[in-house]
Formats: sequence, C-alpha cells, structure tokens
Amino acid sequence: MTTGQHIVLIADDSVTNLHVLNNILRPHYRVKATRSGVQAVAIAERDHPDVVLLDIMMPDLDGPEVCRRIKALPGLARTPVLFVTGSADAETAAACAAAGGAGVLRKPVDRDELLATVADRIRAAAG
Repeated sequence: MTTGQHIVLIADDSVTNLHVLNNILRPHYRVKATRSGVQAVAIAERDHPDVVLLDIMMPDLDGPEVCRRIKALPGLARTPVLFVTGSADAETAAACAAAGGAGVLRKPVDRDELLATVADRIRAAAG
C-alpha cells in the first residue's frame, strides 16, 4: 500500500523514537528522518514534505521553533506539522498550536492513530 509520492519528515533526537515512527510509516510513505531540528528545516526546504512529525524537545532547536522556521519557508506555510511528545497537556498543546502545529500525538504513539492522523492531514492539506 505504498503511496510513494507522499513524504513524511520525522525529527526526533531519540534514535528509538525515530525507529518506531519510521517502522510504522515507511510501508505507506517516503520517510525522511533526522535527529536535528536544524537538519529538519534543511530537509523540509529541500524535499517539501507532505507532513512533518516533530519532537518538542531537541538539543539544537526545539520543535516549536523548527515548526515556525518550516512554516516560514516558501511553499511550506500550509504543510501540516504534528508534534509527538510525552507531555500532551493543555499548555504543551497551546504552545504547539501557537507555533503553527496541526496537532499533538502522545508518546508512545498508537500505530493506528498515527497512520490515520497522517493520512487525514495529507488529505486536508491537498483539499
């Protein structure tokens, strides 16, 4: 069921989290992954992903700042950015929304919820 054309960018400083997300998404999407917020911005600029999944806490740039930088790039203002975090409280959700995020997924991610949310955001952005 690989679509091939849709790209999902994952940025998380945890190798374990990258592997989990990659293993869930790779059968369905082209996945780009990095452990760096700075690299995530560069990859987004180069590859124009259909959806971005960001960890909130990363050592070089935090997720909200990565989101703001991606949204500021030409052609990427409407790209859905989903935050993947262990702290999905109201304050975190508000900070993610203020940065331009399209939603928050709680770690550990639920496989079915992740796939449904990514597919929904791709459909919504295309429509």
